[in-house]
Amino acid sequence: MDVKTAQELAEASFLAQTGKSPTDLQKEIFKQALAGKTYEQIAEDCNCNDSYVKEVGSELWRILSSALGRRVTKKSFKNVLMEYDRSLPTPPQQQKLSEVARCKQDWGDAPDVSVFYGRREELTELERWLVADRCRLVALLGMGGIGKTALSVKLAQQIQQDFDWIVWRSLDGCAPLNTFLAEIIGSIERQQPANLRETSADAIARAIEYFSVQRCLLIIDNIEAIMETGKLAGKYRDGYQDYGKFFQKAAQANHKSCVLFTSSEKPQEISLLATRNRQVRVYKIGALDREAAKQILLDRDLVVEQKDWNDFIDRYEGNPLALWMISATIANLFAGKTSDFLKTGTVFLGEVEGVLCEMCDRLTDVEVKVLCKLAAINKPIAFSRLREEISADISSSVLMNVLESLSGRSLIETEVGKDSFRLQPVVRKYVVNRFDRKSS
Repeated sequence: MDVKTAQELAEASFLAQTGKSPTDLQKEIFKQALAGKTYEQIAEDCNCNDSYVKEVGSELWRILSSALGRRVTKKSFKNVLMEYDRSLPTPPQQQKLSEVARCKQDWGDAPDVSVFYGRREELTELERWLVADRCRLVALLGMGGIGKTALSVKLAQQIQQDFDWIVWRSLDGCAPLNTFLAEIIGSIERQQPANLRETSADAIARAIEYFSVQRCLLIIDNIEAIMETGKLAGKYRDGYQDYGKFFQKAAQANHKSCVLFTSSEKPQEISLLATRNRQVRVYKIGALDREAAKQILLDRDLVVEQKDWNDFIDRYEGNPLALWMISATIANLFAGKTSDFLKTGTVFLGEVEGVLCEMCDRLTDVEVKVLCKLAAINKPIAFSRLREEISADISSSVLMNVLESLSGRSLIETEVGKDSFRLQPVVRKYVVNRFDRKSS
């Protein structure tokens, strides 16, 4: 096998596994790794940082390992391709590309997830829900920055061969439902958006028709963009209530497709639907495992003493966005020495503050009051004890509604198996800074 053929095989295998063609840098790493060049030489030729090229290369070998069914490293790259090519009567690039070709795909502005950390258990569980259990509606919930968007893309790439078409869209533009569905259907039909004058009910009916005829995966990112502000969690803004009707129909109608959405705030109808219908499920995304979180810090070339790993990761509760952003600050201000940062004793928010600001802008006054109390207490507290701490003008029933709302907004944590509530350190820091400096 010559270098050109090997590179074509590598690129075809990458496309079959991810649903996307490799970037120019990824192609160059393939080419130069086949030529036996070091990461340092590749970085110099591509005018890139050494560590970044290693990071991209490491992810490439992981993707190819999954695609080819055997362990691939930079050193074994060429030999593995040659062995794999000889083992199949049909060239793998033709075999795998034909499988992918059966799945029509429209990724919209989905992010690149070629560098992806951890979440193996989450991906395995979600794949079971969508492929084996044939769930019709799945909600991925979690606080801002926890990795919902990246997980949705990675999952879709991993299970694409089980669907006839996949469409990924973000609701950042806040389109009304009939406009949104018309654009989706137009994408599938490979034509201009369908009739924009039809009612939401008609658009829902047409979408369910498609869901019944073909095996479809529709991913809707950032549902919180259409949620109401100044009211308890889960209520849609005026003009967007039809999204709730669409989710109900997708959950209850007899079809063979799946609608998956991500949100930091849980729509009210989801809890009831998930309780009554086994094909409707909610996945609450938690912290990255420590090994995956550790890899983020290693990729930033931070200097971390052994005793500091867990302290630093726990301070940001394994939130990948927070870890990535804070590690950049440490690299810039503390020469990458994490121990010097930890000595400050602070939970630095940096750009994470913007994410929390968007989440907290939707809060009611009573939710702010409860958050401030939890920030002041600064430890897990049971409902009965919290009720005693809260002023008398908040009844037990109101407090229950507020705690349920704050949980639905991914702003409070519940202790597993316990009647207690707490704030993550970054949330507490933000609440203190914005609402109640007396708690600091």
